[in-house]
Amino acid sequence: MKQLLMVFLIGLMVFEAHGQQSVDIGFFGGSGTYFGDMTKTEWQKSISPAYGAFMRFNFNPRYGLRFNVLNGNIGAVGEFDSQTWNANPTDRSWDFNKNVLDISLQFEFNYFKYIVGDKATPYSTYVFGGVGMQTYPYDSLGVVPPASVPTFANAGKEFALTIPFGLGFKFNLSKRIGLGIEAGMRKTFSDKLDNLDDPLSKDYSVTPAVEVSKYTDQFHNNDWTAYLGVHLVYKLIYGNKEWILRTPKQNILDWGIENNSKNR
Repeated sequence: MKQLLMVFLIGLMVFEAHGQQSVDIGFFGGSGTYFGDMTKTEWQKSISPAYGAFMRFNFNPRYGLRFNVLNGNIGAVGEFDSQTWNANPTDRSWDFNKNVLDISLQFEFNYFKYIVGDKATPYSTYVFGGVGMQTYPYDSLGVVPPASVPTFANAGKEFALTIPFGLGFKFNLSKRIGLGIEAGMRKTFSDKLDNLDDPLSKDYSVTPAVEVSKYTDQFHNNDWTAYLGVHLVYKLIYGNKEWILRTPKQNILDWGIENNSKNR
């Protein structure tokens, strides 16, 4: 929780330092899960609560830049495929659960023109994408002869680059408050989230485990995370200029935007 608050406050100072026109802050609540090396996942046991916050600088009613922080446990219960092992190939039961801190910078595009609290722009669907990172504890899978219990080694902290993307729907509740529903994915450039670091790259039927070179590819089986939830948004700064839509509401898909020096 302290990490989440510290990162969010840093983002707040960065945005305020630039004195931008329109700034929103939001709070997210929902759930998160994982996609990776595991198979036959028991989904009812593999979804955990997630929460977070963000700050969004709106360039105009069409697009903005969002500093986003999420935190929560990511875990799964199921099995993983051990068909590459020479002796007794089978599926093995597997589970993990760990705290994951997700930080990202996202570009957000509104399908309709949208400004929090503006009656002329009451709602919009949107998509987002960007770059980010995740950090979480990691225990690597040790030597696993076919008849033994898995062992772990090299406990530590992982820092993984991510590509976040997703979509959502948002709408106004009042002059300064909005609500949204959002679903997003994170493609990670690491395979350590589930403690199964590239399990197909080793032959665990021998001791010590032997590398299988054809599977040594950092992109082929990296882990993914997914988040689904709702966010509550508050317009923190209206700014000193008002955006005017150049086209009537029935043509709201038009890109035309004007600035008016009149203060709101």
